Amino acid sequence: MERYIIWIVSNLFFLLFAVAVCTTIVKVRRQSLALLSPRGAYVAWGELLFYAIGIWFVYTGILHAYFQEFVAPTIGWQPSPFEYELGWMEIPLAVVAMMSLWRGYEFRLATTIVVVTFTLAAAAQHIQQIVCCANNAGSNAGPILWFADIFIPLLLVVLAAWSSRDRTERATSARENR
Repeated sequence: MERYIIWIVSNLFFLLFAVAVCTTIVKVRRQSLALLSPRGAYVAWGELLFYAIGIWFVYTGILHAYFQEFVAPTIGWQPSPFEYELGWMEIPLAVVAMMSLWRGYEFRLATTIVVVTFTLAAAAQHIQQIVCCANNAGSNAGPILWFADIFIPLLLVVLAAWSSRDRTERATSARENR
């Protein structure tokens, strides 16, 4: 049982991403069955913000703030007061990301701008640590860097752009139908 718990905790980000994909599929399918035109990009955007950012940042925020002795070495760092500050930046950002599931386009966009800025800056720092200091620790140079800090933020930007285009097309169509 302990082995399974360790596996889940070690792969939580990927599990949350999978949950976001599954909930997106279910919601878009429901929209189609209800004869509504599905808004896949907008739904995926909200689900990713809720699960892959919101729940994930609550988890990492708590780890950074209260379990520095465990987390810092996985990044190749020493525990420091910075970990507490980082954790308490991630937790409120998580709350805002989760709230964006029920808010409109502008709220999601504002949340996305903050998340993308934060995660890409973290990616730049991790890459700098790889180059300057050969810091190849798992949470510095591993999947967290490439998937959580680079791929997901870029995916959020793409989904926001598609949602904006879809929103503009729907508004134009509504005006034409009047």
